[in-house]
Amino acid sequence: MKEKTQLSKSSLWGYAAFGFGGNCLGGILGSFLTLYLTDNLLLSSGFIAGLMLAGRISNAITEFLFGVLIDRVKGKHGARSWILGTAFLTALPVFMVFNTPLGLSELGRKIWVVVSYLMHISVFGAAISIAYAALLVKITKDPNTRVKLTNLNNLLGQVASLLTSSYGIPILMYFGGYQKGYFGMTFIFSMAGFIGMFLTGLLCKEESEEVIEGLEEEKEKLHEANRIVPFKESLSYVFNNKYAFPMIGIWFFYTFLVMFVGSVTIYFIRDVMGNAGYMTQLSYAKMIPGIVIALIGLVPMTSARFGKRLTMMGSSICIAAGYLIMLFAPASLPVVFVGNVLVGIGTAYYGTLINAVVADVADYVNRKNNIDVSGTVSSVSHIGMRIGMALGSVGITVLLSLGHYDAAAANAGLAQPASMIMMEKVGYIIIPMICGIILAVISGMMDVEKSIAQLEEKA
Repeated sequence: MKEKTQLSKSSLWGYAAFGFGGNCLGGILGSFLTLYLTDNLLLSSGFIAGLMLAGRISNAITEFLFGVLIDRVKGKHGARSWILGTAFLTALPVFMVFNTPLGLSELGRKIWVVVSYLMHISVFGAAISIAYAALLVKITKDPNTRVKLTNLNNLLGQVASLLTSSYGIPILMYFGGYQKGYFGMTFIFSMAGFIGMFLTGLLCKEESEEVIEGLEEEKEKLHEANRIVPFKESLSYVFNNKYAFPMIGIWFFYTFLVMFVGSVTIYFIRDVMGNAGYMTQLSYAKMIPGIVIALIGLVPMTSARFGKRLTMMGSSICIAAGYLIMLFAPASLPVVFVGNVLVGIGTAYYGTLINAVVADVADYVNRKNNIDVSGTVSSVSHIGMRIGMALGSVGITVLLSLGHYDAAAANAGLAQPASMIMMEKVGYIIIPMICGIILAVISGMMDVEKSIAQLEEKA
């Protein structure tokens, strides 16, 4: 069967639409969830930590189960059938958690939050994220095309993140702040999240859905590759390749970094820098470079020239350098602005390539063994992602506890204690800098493109 290296525009933009939709939902969760639960619902940091930890742990389990299931229940439209069926149900719980009825008792509010959060994180969100990851493997076998797809996905994702971080508070205040504000703001972004994800399921097509030009023998090979592999056998294929644990590692440290910084940002800007209004400028500093890089197509060009491994190493070093600069003057807007520009450049590259690398690993396992365990490989990589997100989410509550965060003082416009200021500096600068250094080391192990090329030479 002739492998396609060109995708239709509908598939190209359809795949990227998920980045916009997913980041609309992830953006408001990452930036506002902790703040909403502490300041609006007055829930304890211990409860929030337990909620997020339970969500991420259960999510890691359910994503693995959905990965195995997706490999076995193909459906008429393959992985995108799962996306079409879960897009709305993924977005709805996000809206629900930010609109907890205030008339409920404290126990009632906790139950509402737990059920809504787990519906998003551990059920429908788990299914759609694994289906989307598997789709990247199935939509094309060309590694460079995958980078172009993830580049455009990252572009629209950056736009969504910019909108949520820069205009989340203004929209919230436009609708009156407090509960009415959260209703208006989360309705807009939850609806945008649903539409973006649904368009992916509607417009994308897997290669097996396209017209296959060739002989019956080629069709038989495709059928053989799509056979259902026994559970234990599929796991052995996934874990007995040298990229499994480095792949889990890069997902862990990258998602931990993103989630942790996203949660602590509003506290750092408000308390350390002294002006919550800086949120917009610093969001632009981090997001605009990524948008420009994606628009120009620098990531596919750099990756094609130097390979994914070296490009990921360089981008993670750029992330670490950005946080190092901020360490010298954490309360200075110009210094923090420049640091965020470097972080934005690094994450624009890394965030684009990390998904393409997972697809390459799945492709490598599939080609080497003439099977299709794309869902299982994707779910295994997401184990690292979800553990990273769990610790990143819980990390902010640990900082709040260690720093003796005073919610009453925050609501009254008073300063936080010195211990909290120190913890916010550690969380926003030092811990992410260390993560960037570790990512550079692990990325050096991901020479999967070379392994795929060797398989092609043998074929």
